[in-house]
Amino acid sequence: MSLDNKTALVTGSGRGIGRAVALKLAAAGAAVAVNDMDADSAENAAGEIRSRGGQAAAFRADITDLGQVEDMTGAVMDRFGRIDILVNNAGVPGASCLVQDTPPGAWDRTLAVNLTGVFYCCRSVLPIMIGQKSGRIVNIASLAARRISKLGGADYTASKYAVVGFSKHLAFEAAANGVTVNVVCPGATLTEMTREKTTEEFRRQVGEQVPLGRWLTPEEQADAVLFFAGDAAAMITGQVLEVEGGQLLGLAADYREDLARRVENNERNRKRF
Repeated sequence: MSLDNKTALVTGSGRGIGRAVALKLAAAGAAVAVNDMDADSAENAAGEIRSRGGQAAAFRADITDLGQVEDMTGAVMDRFGRIDILVNNAGVPGASCLVQDTPPGAWDRTLAVNLTGVFYCCRSVLPIMIGQKSGRIVNIASLAARRISKLGGADYTASKYAVVGFSKHLAFEAAANGVTVNVVCPGATLTEMTREKTTEEFRRQVGEQVPLGRWLTPEEQADAVLFFAGDAAAMITGQVLEVEGGQLLGLAADYREDLARRVENNERNRKRF
């Protein structure tokens, strides 16, 4: 699949799934605007693309700030002259609290990054794609937008369900201008951050719960994004692709055990915010 002469803007692409997406699109020939809140991470990812012979530049911006998003969009246009692909990947995991214990500030922050940030980036880039009469928008949601599998984290679940609904509506609005909008819902994906924040035993247990027997890789999520970004998906819009190793086929977690653990840990989770 060739993305020659295309430019992609990928948010939250300094590490994890976003970084894998940026590298994958660049390998297919796209020039990539690497966005991240961490300027060093963004530059590191852009540098890796350039070291492999690709075109890339780093752009630091907070996607919860419309002014910063619009400035970034302008800077990308100044640098590359067009934006053909927008991948809204940036996100936060949320509070992981039961609803009655979720701090309002944590709720607001999760929705600001995971939903409003997607809206701001689409709002800023859409006029460019409409002017070009073509574009590909791929929004990264989560398996949490397809099923409820644990107690706690309503802020995250709400944000990801909303991304799916927003994407379907936008797909309908944008279709007349040749712009497609699709969603990728990753299942258990073993990113660098996941390795840092979980134990080996936890990772073993989760891997065993995936019907296909292992965690997914960021590169496998990036393959799905690459598909939606390319010509093969030219007539696909408003769709949701779960990349999850069969997790939707069944739930492995025991409800009562999860409830007891969540109640026990409630106080600790609440103190994080």
